[in-house]
Amino acid sequence: MLVVDDDADVSAMAALVLRRAGHSVTTVASGEAALAQARQIPYDLILLDINMPGMDGWEVLRVLKADDETAAIPVAMFSVRGEVRDKIHGQQEGAFDYITKPFGVEELIARVAGILEKRAATGRGARR
Repeated sequence: MLVVDDDADVSAMAALVLRRAGHSVTTVASGEAALAQARQIPYDLILLDINMPGMDGWEVLRVLKADDETAAIPVAMFSVRGEVRDKIHGQQEGAFDYITKPFGVEELIARVAGILEKRAATGRGARR
């Protein structure tokens, strides 16, 4: 799983929670780094912040979904922006889910588990 967030504290907390739940987690702090990682490693899920300097999460999502090598990776937008219009925009752009920050530990674990279960049910195989 790849966590993309320019806030080191948020990234570290999400990684800690997810690792304790048994997931392998890589963290990066920029959209450009996220794209480079996703092209090298077939992640099972990307948690993607929206508000980042340089390439924001919306642009990263569009690039991921337009690339045949990364289009099948489920992406959950991971943002403090919790308005309905943002969630709808995420769906329209191809995001699998939208998780608002600050996140609850149980909610994050449950949402990630749900995404991974749905992914496995589609038969796309195991990833990292």
